[in-house]
Amino acid sequence: MIEKRHYQSKVRGDAARRTRELIRDAGAALFVDKGYVSATAKDIADAAGVAPRTVFTVFPGGKLEIFEAAFSHALEAESGDDSAPVRRDHSDPDDVRRLVAQIVEQSVGLLERAGPLMMTAVQSSGADADMRRLAAESSEQSFANATSIAEGLSEHGLLRNDISVDKASGVLAALVSPHVHQQLRSIGGWNVNDYREWLEFAIRTNLMY
Repeated sequence: MIEKRHYQSKVRGDAARRTRELIRDAGAALFVDKGYVSATAKDIADAAGVAPRTVFTVFPGGKLEIFEAAFSHALEAESGDDSAPVRRDHSDPDDVRRLVAQIVEQSVGLLERAGPLMMTAVQSSGADADMRRLAAESSEQSFANATSIAEGLSEHGLLRNDISVDKASGVLAALVSPHVHQQLRSIGGWNVNDYREWLEFAIRTNLMY
């Protein structure tokens, strides 16, 4: 009997997780397609195939909690080790290219997963205080990441002499931004390989020897 109850508990737990994932993913898609303000809890329930009350049972915080869950999932999914070790042999052009490719691969992976939701927060920030807060926090974190990369490049002599760490941070934050990603990938229709190659070229051309 104990084993049976344990099995039933596991089944219920799996079903609850699946329901949560369905609502989270349906919300993420609707937020990107319709905007955070326009997407309603009923829209999310319909897209997820659940009753509206189920949405609030699983996510008592409503749309905001769903958005935050979707955003956290996008940031974490398949991210692996986001630290980009800076190689020390900057005299080898192939070595430098491998380093830039590593930085770009991590950045592109993040933007492909989370970029659309980042832009949803930006585009909804004028009408919603929570989105304004999330957009600001995301921007600050992106700049902090860019600064960390710029400091690593500078530490190992990979920045041009006329480029300060502050300037490199700003350039990196601009190049590897959800705005540029959206402009080229969604609006411009670039495929991900073209975008990745352009980003590698832009970083090397603007910042490095």
